[in-house]
Amino acid sequence: TAPVAAPSEPPKPDEARHAQQIEQRFADIQARRDHFYVLGVSQDSTRDQVKAAFLSLAKVFHPDRLPPTLPHLAQKITSVFEGIREAYEVLYDDARRKAYIQTLQAQQLMPKAPQSGGSSSRPAPGRPESSPDDLYKMGEVYFRKRDFTTASDHYERAYALDPKATYLAARAWAIYMDPARKADMAKAKQLMADAVRTDPNCDRAHYQLGVIARVEGDMDRAERHFRDAVRSNSKHLEANQELRLIDMRKKNPPKKGGFFR
Repeated sequence: TAPVAAPSEPPKPDEARHAQQIEQRFADIQARRDHFYVLGVSQDSTRDQVKAAFLSLAKVFHPDRLPPTLPHLAQKITSVFEGIREAYEVLYDDARRKAYIQTLQAQQLMPKAPQSGGSSSRPAPGRPESSPDDLYKMGEVYFRKRDFTTASDHYERAYALDPKATYLAARAWAIYMDPARKADMAKAKQLMADAVRTDPNCDRAHYQLGVIARVEGDMDRAERHFRDAVRSNSKHLEANQELRLIDMRKKNPPKKGGFFR
């Protein structure tokens, strides 16, 4: 008889626990939990408490913390960290936090739309289409809610009315971040590349391509895209943050445990 194959080595307890944490956090993000829930803080938390909560979560969910044995979770941990960072940026800013709380309160008062088959966010016949900029802004709202399908639809309509590279890059990102469209990841990356070809100064496309390169482990390519994003828009917050992290890693290479120690 043929020899029985040796069983594969079970995951280390710490890595298995980390994988469970990522999966749970990803589920929370997909469930569109509010920013306070994501950071685990109350609405009256101080800025220091918000910052401390963010740093604590970043030590667990920054993509640099993903063990090499869990590459299949790279996209999920990126999505989780983006959600955590977005929550921090909103809640750390007093004005943005106040506006966000008002939005939450308004949403609680809004009646739920009736469910109907084949519903669409497109305007009814005879009604004028929104402007490209309005469609893009609505797409951003839906994207922040993790409603990637509706966001992609709005971005696509904006691009159809005004073929700006930013609208194309936004649609590509909605496709890439949608867990239900993993089969379209190559298409999403191609759309981002098309956006850069259309407008070499499209900071959004460069930043997104940088994030993808980082997730794929190509830090040289990631750095090039982040620098192109900053070259195109010196105030691009996320790209500047990524470059600061890269520079810090060059000056102080991380130990085996990852970037955060």
